[in-house]
Amino acid sequence: MKRHILLMLLATLLYACNQGANKTPSNTKDTVASAQKASDTLNIDIVQTSPNQARVLMENEHVRIVEYFIKPGEKDTWHTHPPRSSYVVSGGQVKVFTESAEPKISEVKAGNSSWAAQGAKHYVENIGNTDIKIILTEIKSLQIGL
Repeated sequence: MKRHILLMLLATLLYACNQGANKTPSNTKDTVASAQKASDTLNIDIVQTSPNQARVLMENEHVRIVEYFIKPGEKDTWHTHPPRSSYVVSGGQVKVFTESAEPKISEVKAGNSSWAAQGAKHYVENIGNTDIKIILTEIKSLQIGL
């Protein structure tokens, strides 16, 4: 399992390193202002808002690797996620609350991995009876406002 995680992290890092090569700078004030406004509303850092559930394992100019851990009965606080890959180390049942929809109950299964774009504002409650642990690899070159 450790080998699987290392391979996933390596692939994510290589992808992130190649993304910066095709970026073109924007020269208009409107684009910069729009990006800043989106950044202010979309970038609510879980490490800052929920330090009991999220901690940085590694960070450099390309990626940030975050360990997310939530115990049964716990809730984190409102946050968003930048584009990221995730790997579920240990799973369980969660209820996800968003501003725009009814709460959704989901089964988080150990061993699952996924890719997701910029995430909407939400918070999570562990409604199961198991500890949940997820490794998130955030890609900095894909974040809004960079």
